[in-house]
Amino acid sequence: MNTFTTDIAKRETLATMIGTYQQATSMVEQAYAILEQAQNSLRAVFMDKPGYRFSATEHNCSDVGKNASDTINSRIKKDAWAVIVERMELRRLLSIQRRTELDCQIEKGELPDLTDENVMALFETSAANVNVYLDEAILEVFEYLRPRSSRFKTNTEYELGKRVILTWQVEKGWNRGKFRVNYHRDKQLTALDNVFHMIDGKGPIKSYHGPLYDAITDSPDGTGKTEYFKFRCCINGNLHLEFLKPALVAKLNAIAGGNRLRTNQA
Repeated sequence: MNTFTTDIAKRETLATMIGTYQQATSMVEQAYAILEQAQNSLRAVFMDKPGYRFSATEHNCSDVGKNASDTINSRIKKDAWAVIVERMELRRLLSIQRRTELDCQIEKGELPDLTDENVMALFETSAANVNVYLDEAILEVFEYLRPRSSRFKTNTEYELGKRVILTWQVEKGWNRGKFRVNYHRDKQLTALDNVFHMIDGKGPIKSYHGPLYDAITDSPDGTGKTEYFKFRCCINGNLHLEFLKPALVAKLNAIAGGNRLRTNQA
């Protein structure tokens, strides 16, 4: 079920991005070093003129040189890693929890230097663990579809059936009264779509939110279907889902449901 590929064109693009990043951050460092030299020269000559700072930056900011370039390059590094991770489609392989942890690492600057070696190491680690990541995503989606306790007879405790009813998933939008996905539930619906695509052997979804989210948003009356789901949106916020491929539901049940749940609760 390994869907993580080492596409040559993609790897060449990553190499170009890394090379450009390294060149650009070096230029930023050199530029601020020159600013620092200019500022130091001015102050050395005009130091006997009180009331003037002779700052080489805007707003009389004296932060030039390596401190300034390090701050800027740190922000560039975060942005570059975020784009490269997206380019690798790594987020789409991860559960919501693991994806949140990765985003947090990027934002905190905890990822290593952006080099060919480090990007390839992340690539190879991801390829080696793709099935682990998929199992985590399946478990997460199964728990999302299987409420611990529910008053809806459609939902089952240990296994998914043909249909589920999900609460607080949709709401009426301002755009001609059409339904839209609740902002706090969009990640779960995207993860659901993504898991079904991957266990069907088609790899991660290609659009940002996925076909199910897009179909709900585009539906004029809150009903419709995609390759994997038939849906109906309700005024009370409930989303009725019917699974159109029973074999894929059986895969989810085999991995995440049934005896695993009964054993854990025994």
